[in-house]
Amino acid sequence: MTVRADLERALGGPSAALDLLTDREIDELAAMVDAALRTETATLADSVDAVVSALPWPLRTAAKKIMFGNRLG
Repeated sequence: MTVRADLERALGGPSAALDLLTDREIDELAAMVDAALRTETATLADSVDAVVSALPWPLRTAAKKIMFGNRLG
């Protein structure tokens, strides 16, 4: 796959705006989107852990799996 194809997949599909960007700009944008998605995932996982920590210890893992499956690791 190309950087552009990966970026389009991350953005949810093709975008005509990408046609206006140079290859270097697409690379930079792809790196920024990737970093933002990693930060979002980490922040979400931390937030969920904070909420789940209010539950009694034996229920934490089960509640997290029920609510989010394996999406948060």
